[in-house]
Amino acid sequence: MSGEVIYDASGDTVFQQVPDFSLTSLQRGQFTALDLKGAITVVQFFETACPECSEISSQLVRLQEAFEEFPEVKFVSITVNPERDSTAVLQQYAATYGAKAGKWYVLTGDREEILALAQQGFRLPVGKQRVLVTENLMLLDKERKVRGIYNGTKQKEIDRLVTEINVLRDEYGKRK
Repeated sequence: MSGEVIYDASGDTVFQQVPDFSLTSLQRGQFTALDLKGAITVVQFFETACPECSEISSQLVRLQEAFEEFPEVKFVSITVNPERDSTAVLQQYAATYGAKAGKWYVLTGDREEILALAQQGFRLPVGKQRVLVTENLMLLDKERKVRGIYNGTKQKEIDRLVTEINVLRDEYGKRK
């Protein structure tokens, strides 16, 4: 079930690990799960024609600015409609929102692979029509585990996401 918290026998939270994947980044070609290694990552599944998605993308601009000085914090936007969201459309999207190379990756690929990643890797609901619509942003830790799901249309949730990113940064900073 989407967003359900799972615990192990000792009561500790079990975090869903995002599996290996390979998609295409506008900025640098092939982008795989290995590219997320060592990064705290905020992931968005979107399509350029979705009104709520533009609101969420605007929040990603705010997050990118807030964490600009922290190279370990990255952002990934994955189109769920690669047929409509062509390379040219996605390049315009990246330019409109100021996606910075090396900080915010805009990804595309095979639609079925993207939907499988959303459903199996992030446990997002994919409807019978094989359509994914979500207002959620997912926070991944440096081990590619989903550490939180946040409604990207609600300011309070974005504020909570900022806090959780900082908690992870602090947690990793103490491990050095």
